[in-house]
Parts: sequence; structure tokens; C-alpha cells
Amino acid sequence: MHDNESADKFVPPEPPPIKITDPIKAAALAGVIGAPLVFVIVGMLLTYEPVRLGAACVLIFVVSFLVLFFRSPSDRPPRDSGWDDGSAL
Repeated sequence: MHDNESADKFVPPEPPPIKITDPIKAAALAGVIGAPLVFVIVGMLLTYEPVRLGAACVLIFVVSFLVLFFRSPSDRPPRDSGWDDGSAL
């Protein structure tokens, strides 16, 4: 039997801070996160949804998502094998 209590406990290292240096990426992230939040908050507070506000939220979300998608790095190195069966320890 292995006694887990006496073994040293694993303490993971601190993750690096999230740095967003590109203002376009920051605005796109704010649009992807903020537009649905505004849509939901306004939907909860009002008994009706203003059509222009709903259309603006959908448009901001779609444009922000497309900006993030097309600005994502495409020069990632290829994987070693065709099948990945989990993490390596």
C-alpha cells in the first residue's frame, strides 16, 4: 500500500500572467465577451429587447469573433504523430 499522506504534495508553479499587447485583439476579446453579456443583461432588465441593440450585439460578436479567428497564429508547428492519446507525464 502506498501512503499518500506522507508523500510530498505537488504544488504547481504559478501560471504566467496573461499579456495582451495588441489593442485590436483586446477590443475583439471585449466584443466577444461583452456583446453577449450586454444582450443578456438588457434581456433580464427590460420586458422588450430593442431591435437595434440586439442587432448591434450580434454584429459586434460576429465581427469580433472573425477578427480573433483570422488574426490567430497560423504558423504552429505540426504534431509528431497523427493521433494524440493524452498528455505526456
